[in-house]
Amino acid sequence: MKTHIATILAFSFISGLWLSFDSVTPAEAQSWLFRKKRQVQTQTVTPPSSQTTAARDYSILKIAPPPATGLYIGQYEWTQNDIASFESASGRKTALWSKYRGTWANGYDAAGQPHFDVQAANLAWQEGKVIVVQAYNTHPAPGESEAPEGFTVDKLLNGVYDAELRRFAGELRQYGKPTFFISGREPNGIGADYFGGFGPAGDKSLQWAIENKRGFAEFNPSSFPYSSLYSDTGTPQVCDGVERLKAAQRYYYDFFVRREGLKFLTFDSMGWSVNQLNQIEYDVTDLPASVDKTYAKQLLQSCHSFENFYPGDQYVDWVSLDFYMIDYYAKDWPGLTQDYVIPVENHFTALDAVLQEVKTVAPTKPVFFMELGFPDGTQQNSSWAAQKIAAALPRIISGYPQIHGFAMWSAHPSWMIPGVFPYDCLIRPGTQQATALKNAVTTNASAFLSCVYLSDGKLHPNCAN
Repeated sequence: MKTHIATILAFSFISGLWLSFDSVTPAEAQSWLFRKKRQVQTQTVTPPSSQTTAARDYSILKIAPPPATGLYIGQYEWTQNDIASFESASGRKTALWSKYRGTWANGYDAAGQPHFDVQAANLAWQEGKVIVVQAYNTHPAPGESEAPEGFTVDKLLNGVYDAELRRFAGELRQYGKPTFFISGREPNGIGADYFGGFGPAGDKSLQWAIENKRGFAEFNPSSFPYSSLYSDTGTPQVCDGVERLKAAQRYYYDFFVRREGLKFLTFDSMGWSVNQLNQIEYDVTDLPASVDKTYAKQLLQSCHSFENFYPGDQYVDWVSLDFYMIDYYAKDWPGLTQDYVIPVENHFTALDAVLQEVKTVAPTKPVFFMELGFPDGTQQNSSWAAQKIAAALPRIISGYPQIHGFAMWSAHPSWMIPGVFPYDCLIRPGTQQATALKNAVTTNASAFLSCVYLSDGKLHPNCAN
């Protein structure tokens, strides 16, 4: 029998901290999950067709929230027809992502250098959709496929990658239309083993910082070019990892907007994860006895503070969050001896806590769920997943006016195996999840938007809500 537990075990945890499946807990399962979730897939792009430019100057427009209420609809496409499946299930077209460019991980070469496929982007634009791009992922983890080997934020701030970024900016300039730009992905979730890097050179992990009682006062922004961008960082009492993330966001904004003149880029805030309320207590409890747990708790609290992470309104157009309603099943996680099913209310309690942090430091910014999912393990047709959808979507619409969009997660089939990423988030036509989704859309028809508004107050030219 599945056991409901009182504490939320939401879809984020610090990866790589002394995981042992001999006595695994649901929190430890989260750690393993996020390490595996860092895998990426690329897509084959359909050949280009001609693009007709409208009279509006899209090179100076950004993606704006709707003028009234409503949620922009998005769906990832890690495998072919993910978007088509969601559109069929919901009865609505998506506004975000495209079959031509369905993830941020498109275009990296073997050396981890980003490249932008202008032809694919134009096909997405012709579909009436906007897309998301990323330069280097700001988490300097070994083996990172979305950055060169040895990438660090400190090297980024020193201009080491400027030549490659200028080439990337040139590709973006050829496209010249409103685009979401992300600087990293889930810095307090799948990226939390590094955040933005620790140690004097920013190449050390969070585990290293905890073990060595480091992680504060080793980031010196005054030594970098354009140091005025970071004049309020380098605070000795603030986690170096989030200070580096903040600096990286500012560097990207300054480089692409001010120096390269790409005014059509719309910056989000990396998909800050909605963690369980007592995640830090889990983290500290799981540390070995040799670690100073008082120090570890102090560092973790600083690193997981949205206030410490947020780079400022000038550098962010949308606050992006990642929100998943997941459970933990013994069959999916080696070492688990029982199922853990998380009440919907617990997920929303965690969401409320994060949104309160957001409201404190960014009260005027619209919020976007850059990843959203309601899976029931790997089941493709599930009454429990349908219940979560039926409970969550109307509640988000009615109770969270600052939230103006979501992008539903999907995953590559090779990930959805025990111990890797055993969560099938895709909503398919003919399933119980599809019925719940369709009911939510039908009941709240005006709330689900298939076309984004741009900063001139008009809709995307190739679609209409």
